[in-house]
Amino acid sequence: MHPGLTLFIDADDTLWENNVYFDSVISRTAMRLAEYGVSSDRTRDALLAIERQRTRAHGYGSLNFGASLEVLCEHVGIGASLDEIRPFLRTEIASLRRKRLELLPGVADTLAYLRRRHRVVLFTKGNHDEQWDKVVRSGLRDLFHQVDVVREKDQGAYLDAARRLGASPARSWMIGNSPKSDILPARAAGFGAVFVPHPGTWALELAELPETQDPGILRVERFAELAAIF
Repeated sequence: MHPGLTLFIDADDTLWENNVYFDSVISRTAMRLAEYGVSSDRTRDALLAIERQRTRAHGYGSLNFGASLEVLCEHVGIGASLDEIRPFLRTEIASLRRKRLELLPGVADTLAYLRRRHRVVLFTKGNHDEQWDKVVRSGLRDLFHQVDVVREKDQGAYLDAARRLGASPARSWMIGNSPKSDILPARAAGFGAVFVPHPGTWALELAELPETQDPGILRVERFAELAAIF
Protein backbone atom coordinates (compact mmCIF):
# COMPACT_ATOMS: atom_id res chain seq x y z
CA MET A 1 0.00 0.00 0.00
CA HIS A 2 1.06 3.58 -0.57
CA PRO A 3 2.80 5.34 2.33
CA GLY A 4 0.89 7.75 4.52
CA LEU A 5 -1.74 5.55 6.16
CA THR A 6 -2.53 5.60 9.86
CA LEU A 7 -2.01 2.16 11.37
CA PHE A 8 -3.68 1.54 14.72
CA ILE A 9 -2.06 -1.46 16.41
CA ASP A 10 -3.30 -3.46 19.39
CA ALA A 11 -0.95 -4.32 22.26
CA ASP A 12 -1.82 -7.38 24.38
CA ASP A 13 -1.48 -10.66 22.46
CA THR A 14 -0.66 -8.74 19.29
CA LEU A 15 2.72 -7.29 20.27
CA TRP A 16 3.43 -9.30 23.40
CA GLU A 17 2.13 -12.29 25.33
CA ASN A 18 -0.58 -11.43 27.83
CA ASN A 19 -3.56 -13.73 28.26
CA VAL A 20 -1.44 -16.84 28.80
CA TYR A 21 -0.26 -15.30 32.07
CA PHE A 22 -3.81 -14.55 33.21
CA ASP A 23 -4.78 -18.09 32.28
CA SER A 24 -1.93 -19.46 34.39
CA VAL A 25 -3.30 -17.56 37.38
CA ILE A 26 -6.74 -19.02 36.70
CA SER A 27 -5.27 -22.53 36.59
CA ARG A 28 -3.51 -22.07 39.92
CA THR A 29 -6.64 -20.54 41.42
CA ALA A 30 -8.69 -23.51 40.22
CA MET A 31 -6.21 -25.84 41.92
CA ARG A 32 -6.53 -23.87 45.14
CA LEU A 33 -10.33 -23.84 45.02
CA ALA A 34 -10.34 -27.57 44.35
CA GLU A 35 -9.15 -27.93 47.95
CA TYR A 36 -12.59 -26.58 48.92
CA GLY A 37 -14.44 -28.96 46.61
CA VAL A 38 -14.90 -26.61 43.65
CA SER A 39 -14.28 -28.25 40.27
CA SER A 40 -11.98 -26.66 37.71
CA ASP A 41 -14.80 -26.42 35.16
CA ARG A 42 -17.02 -24.64 37.65
CA THR A 43 -14.24 -22.21 38.53
CA ARG A 44 -13.56 -21.33 34.92
CA ASP A 45 -17.20 -21.07 33.86
CA ALA A 46 -18.13 -18.93 36.86
CA LEU A 47 -15.14 -16.63 36.45
CA LEU A 48 -15.90 -16.06 32.77
CA ALA A 49 -19.47 -15.06 33.62
CA ILE A 50 -18.24 -12.74 36.38
CA GLU A 51 -15.67 -11.09 34.11
CA ARG A 52 -18.23 -10.64 31.35
CA GLN A 53 -20.32 -8.61 33.76
CA ARG A 54 -17.60 -6.82 35.70
CA THR A 55 -15.55 -5.61 32.74
CA ARG A 56 -18.55 -3.62 31.53
CA ALA A 57 -18.64 -1.72 34.81
CA HIS A 58 -15.01 -1.72 35.92
CA GLY A 59 -12.93 -2.12 32.78
CA TYR A 60 -9.93 -4.35 32.19
CA GLY A 61 -6.57 -5.06 33.77
CA SER A 62 -4.98 -7.03 36.56
CA LEU A 63 -6.58 -5.11 39.44
CA ASN A 64 -10.13 -5.75 38.23
CA PHE A 65 -9.12 -9.32 37.47
CA GLY A 66 -7.99 -9.73 41.07
CA ALA A 67 -11.28 -8.31 42.32
CA SER A 68 -13.14 -10.72 40.06
CA LEU A 69 -11.26 -13.63 41.62
CA GLU A 70 -12.48 -12.55 45.05
CA VAL A 71 -16.04 -12.25 43.73
CA LEU A 72 -15.58 -15.76 42.32
CA CYS A 73 -14.90 -17.14 45.79
CA GLU A 74 -18.16 -15.66 47.03
CA HIS A 75 -20.01 -16.92 43.96
CA VAL A 76 -18.93 -20.56 44.36
CA GLY A 77 -19.86 -20.60 48.02
CA ILE A 78 -16.53 -20.31 49.80
CA GLY A 79 -16.78 -16.68 50.83
CA ALA A 80 -16.35 -17.72 54.47
CA SER A 81 -12.86 -18.94 53.54
CA LEU A 82 -11.93 -15.82 51.57
CA ASP A 83 -9.62 -14.52 54.31
CA GLU A 84 -7.61 -17.74 53.97
CA ILE A 85 -7.43 -17.46 50.17
CA ARG A 86 -6.98 -13.70 49.80
CA PRO A 87 -3.18 -13.66 50.45
CA PHE A 88 -2.74 -16.28 47.71
CA LEU A 89 -4.85 -14.25 45.27
CA ARG A 90 -3.05 -10.99 46.00
CA THR A 91 0.34 -12.63 45.60
CA GLU A 92 -0.74 -13.98 42.22
CA ILE A 93 -1.92 -10.56 41.04
CA ALA A 94 1.24 -8.83 42.27
CA SER A 95 3.32 -11.39 40.36
CA LEU A 96 1.18 -10.88 37.26
CA ARG A 97 1.83 -7.13 37.31
CA ARG A 98 5.60 -7.71 37.52
CA LYS A 99 5.68 -10.30 34.75
CA ARG A 100 8.40 -9.73 32.17
CA LEU A 101 6.93 -8.82 28.81
CA GLU A 102 7.69 -11.33 26.07
CA LEU A 103 7.48 -9.76 22.63
CA LEU A 104 5.98 -11.88 19.90
CA PRO A 105 8.23 -12.86 16.98
CA GLY A 106 9.14 -10.16 14.48
CA VAL A 107 7.35 -7.35 16.32
CA ALA A 108 10.18 -4.85 16.82
CA ASP A 109 11.64 -5.09 13.30
CA THR A 110 8.21 -4.93 11.67
CA LEU A 111 7.18 -1.88 13.69
CA ALA A 112 10.41 -0.12 12.75
CA TYR A 113 9.66 -0.76 9.07
CA LEU A 114 6.04 0.34 9.32
CA ARG A 115 6.96 3.53 11.17
CA ARG A 116 9.11 4.67 8.29
CA ARG A 117 6.18 4.47 5.86
CA HIS A 118 3.09 5.26 7.92
CA ARG A 119 1.84 6.92 11.08
CA VAL A 120 1.75 4.15 13.68
CA VAL A 121 -0.51 4.42 16.72
CA LEU A 122 -0.58 1.96 19.60
CA PHE A 123 -4.31 1.64 20.32
CA THR A 124 -5.07 -0.40 23.42
CA LYS A 125 -7.79 -0.69 26.02
CA GLY A 126 -7.59 -1.23 29.75
CA ASN A 127 -6.30 0.49 32.85
CA HIS A 128 -4.44 3.59 31.66
CA ASP A 129 -1.46 3.37 34.04
CA GLU A 130 -1.08 -0.38 33.65
CA GLN A 131 -1.10 -0.26 29.87
CA TRP A 132 1.36 2.64 29.78
CA ASP A 133 3.65 0.71 32.11
CA LYS A 134 3.59 -2.22 29.68
CA VAL A 135 4.42 0.08 26.77
CA VAL A 136 7.43 1.51 28.61
CA ARG A 137 8.66 -1.91 29.74
CA SER A 138 8.25 -3.33 26.24
CA GLY A 139 10.96 -1.06 24.84
CA LEU A 140 8.69 -0.27 21.87
CA ARG A 141 7.55 3.24 22.80
CA ASP A 142 9.82 5.02 20.30
CA LEU A 143 8.42 2.93 17.45
CA PHE A 144 4.98 4.58 17.79
CA HIS A 145 4.03 8.09 16.81
CA GLN A 146 1.25 8.07 19.40
CA VAL A 147 -0.01 5.82 22.18
CA ASP A 148 -3.75 5.89 22.88
CA VAL A 149 -5.25 4.00 25.84
CA VAL A 150 -9.04 3.83 25.93
CA ARG A 151 -11.55 2.22 28.29
CA GLU A 152 -13.26 0.18 25.57
CA LYS A 153 -12.64 -0.44 21.88
CA ASP A 154 -16.02 -0.18 20.21
CA GLN A 155 -17.16 1.60 17.06
CA GLY A 156 -17.50 4.90 18.89
CA ALA A 157 -13.98 4.62 20.30
CA TYR A 158 -12.54 4.20 16.81
CA LEU A 159 -14.44 7.15 15.43
CA ASP A 160 -13.38 9.26 18.40
CA ALA A 161 -9.74 8.23 18.02
CA ALA A 162 -9.79 9.12 14.34
CA ARG A 163 -11.27 12.52 15.15
CA ARG A 164 -8.80 13.25 17.96
CA LEU A 165 -5.78 12.15 15.94
CA GLY A 166 -6.87 13.72 12.68
CA ALA A 167 -7.01 10.39 10.87
CA SER A 168 -9.40 9.58 8.06
CA PRO A 169 -11.13 6.21 8.68
CA ALA A 170 -10.84 5.49 4.96
CA ARG A 171 -7.05 5.86 5.28
CA SER A 172 -6.74 3.97 8.54
CA TRP A 173 -6.25 0.31 9.45
CA MET A 174 -6.58 -1.51 12.75
CA ILE A 175 -4.30 -4.46 13.39
CA GLY A 176 -4.91 -6.94 16.19
CA ASN A 177 -5.78 -10.39 17.48
CA SER A 178 -9.30 -9.74 18.81
CA PRO A 179 -12.26 -10.07 16.45
CA LYS A 180 -14.49 -8.43 19.07
CA SER A 181 -12.32 -5.40 19.88
CA ASP A 182 -9.94 -4.99 16.93
CA ILE A 183 -11.64 -6.19 13.77
CA LEU A 184 -15.41 -5.83 13.87
CA PRO A 185 -15.73 -2.39 15.52
CA ALA A 186 -12.90 -0.92 13.46
CA ARG A 187 -14.52 -2.14 10.28
CA ALA A 188 -17.88 -0.75 11.41
CA ALA A 189 -16.16 2.62 11.88
CA GLY A 190 -14.89 2.56 8.28
CA PHE A 191 -11.34 1.42 9.01
CA GLY A 192 -9.64 -1.46 7.27
CA ALA A 193 -8.68 -4.26 9.64
CA VAL A 194 -5.98 -6.91 9.74
CA PHE A 195 -6.60 -9.97 11.89
CA VAL A 196 -3.47 -11.45 13.47
CA PRO A 197 -4.76 -14.54 15.32
CA HIS A 198 -3.25 -15.64 18.60
CA PRO A 199 -3.99 -19.12 20.02
CA GLY A 200 -4.28 -17.73 23.55
CA THR A 201 -6.80 -14.99 22.85
CA TRP A 202 -9.15 -14.42 25.80
CA ALA A 203 -12.56 -16.07 25.35
CA LEU A 204 -14.37 -12.75 25.81
CA GLU A 205 -12.47 -11.30 22.84
CA LEU A 206 -13.62 -13.97 20.40
CA ALA A 207 -16.34 -13.37 17.82
CA GLU A 208 -17.28 -14.68 14.40
CA LEU A 209 -15.82 -12.76 11.48
CA PRO A 210 -17.97 -12.19 8.37
CA GLU A 211 -18.18 -15.24 6.14
CA THR A 212 -18.49 -13.18 2.97
CA GLN A 213 -15.29 -11.86 1.46
CA ASP A 214 -14.63 -8.31 2.65
CA PRO A 215 -11.61 -6.60 1.03
CA GLY A 216 -11.41 -4.39 4.11
CA ILE A 217 -10.60 -7.37 6.36
CA LEU A 218 -7.26 -9.08 5.84
CA ARG A 219 -5.65 -11.93 7.75
CA VAL A 220 -2.01 -12.73 8.40
CA GLU A 221 -0.63 -15.59 10.44
CA ARG A 222 2.37 -13.68 11.82
CA PHE A 223 2.94 -10.04 12.70
CA ALA A 224 6.00 -9.89 10.44
CA GLU A 225 3.77 -10.47 7.39
CA LEU A 226 2.46 -6.91 7.79
CA ALA A 227 5.62 -5.61 6.12
CA ALA A 228 4.54 -7.27 2.87
CA ILE A 229 1.13 -5.55 3.02
CA PHE A 230 1.95 -2.03 4.17
